Amino acid sequence: MHASPSPPSLAFRRVWRLVFWNTLLTLAGLILVMAAGEAYLRLNGPFLESSWDIEFVPEVGFLYQPHTLVRATDGAEFWIESKVNSLGFLDREPLAPEEAAESCHIAIIGDSFVEAREVQLANRFPVLLEEFAKRDLPELNMTTSAFGRRNTGQIQQIAIYDHYVRKMKPDLLVLTFFRNDFLENSSFIHNLLSEYPWHPDHPPHSFAKKSETGEITLHPPDPEFEDHKIIPYPSPFLHLFSPLSPPTFLNRFTRYRLYMRMKSISWALSHSRNFNRQLLEKVRVLRMQPQYDLLIDDWDGRLISWAELYDEITKKEPLMVGQDALDFTAFSLDQFQERAERDGTSLVILAIETIYPFRYVARRKTGYRTPIDVLREMADARGIPVIDLYDYMVRLGGRIEDRLSEMRLTHDKHWNETGHRRVAEAVLEYLKQNWEICGARAAVETVP
Repeated sequence: MHASPSPPSLAFRRVWRLVFWNTLLTLAGLILVMAAGEAYLRLNGPFLESSWDIEFVPEVGFLYQPHTLVRATDGAEFWIESKVNSLGFLDREPLAPEEAAESCHIAIIGDSFVEAREVQLANRFPVLLEEFAKRDLPELNMTTSAFGRRNTGQIQQIAIYDHYVRKMKPDLLVLTFFRNDFLENSSFIHNLLSEYPWHPDHPPHSFAKKSETGEITLHPPDPEFEDHKIIPYPSPFLHLFSPLSPPTFLNRFTRYRLYMRMKSISWALSHSRNFNRQLLEKVRVLRMQPQYDLLIDDWDGRLISWAELYDEITKKEPLMVGQDALDFTAFSLDQFQERAERDGTSLVILAIETIYPFRYVARRKTGYRTPIDVLREMADARGIPVIDLYDYMVRLGGRIEDRLSEMRLTHDKHWNETGHRRVAEAVLEYLKQNWEICGARAAVETVP
């Protein structure tokens, strides 16, 4: 005799209870995992967002407010708090001029790689360089100071030298140079292809202008830059999910990791929609001025990204905007060379193109000119020595790709602690070979 089948209502209740309890257990498990993840990140990440205070300094531009705290995080790999010194830079308190004069003082100027808010102060290469020099070259009594400000090129850094570095009378001035410096030395490119809303003739930082005859002159920041805005370019994707979930550590970590894994997709989306739309509007506004209409006349309606402009400046016959970037960079090197000769300071360029190793290595292998190769041509023409970080890493041996990759943060373009150590070693090697920059000091017995 067969058992009678369960009524439909009873079977439904059984399935419903099974689905309900399994869903409830699954949600409870997810909540526990998320709570554990949030607790872990709160213990290891003391703050949620990057934050800092800035101020406008006449004749210089934006700097950090002295004696404030800068918090920097990528939401996944580093959480660093840095104290701003009395000058507005992320470094130790500056030496008094008379104290610097008693030592072999090295001043280092650069952008975010010198600012280095991604690692602790003790692990930044200017500090490590001083430490290594005291160990290997004690006779030189070497001291260092760092003047790093992100989103600056050499044109903007001239004002930093004039207002802060010169009074310290350094024995050696180190200019760090990355390929984006070519573009940031052009106020037009700097403002056009970035999120900055101000007009290239009225920026809140020092800049250079070229006359109709080709003469280039320096100009100070415009304190009324707020009155000369053009259309800004937002960065939409990283904050795409912000309205959809609470501002927790886990949410930020998840968003960041998702962003990095979908970086190529997100860039394609933002480039095709937001970037082109904003860039077109900026071009439309700037074309109303004859000098900019002429400057972008040979674009032929083609839009140029940062990556395309990096390639543009390596051509023998670049577009006018690319040539402008090269001219302004050459002008900035002339300005620094004149100041170094006037002030009795040695000058060297630290080339750090290796931060994007694989593309750089591939180009070097095929004989293609890279931006840093263009820089070396400019430097050689002026007799300015170049410390090439890539060449130093090659001399260390091993697979160059591995050597260069170990220098970077996992998801960030900047150096990690290993990278800063390698940079300090490369500069120290140069100092060992050129210890005479410290003037009439005792011969260094440790130098072979």
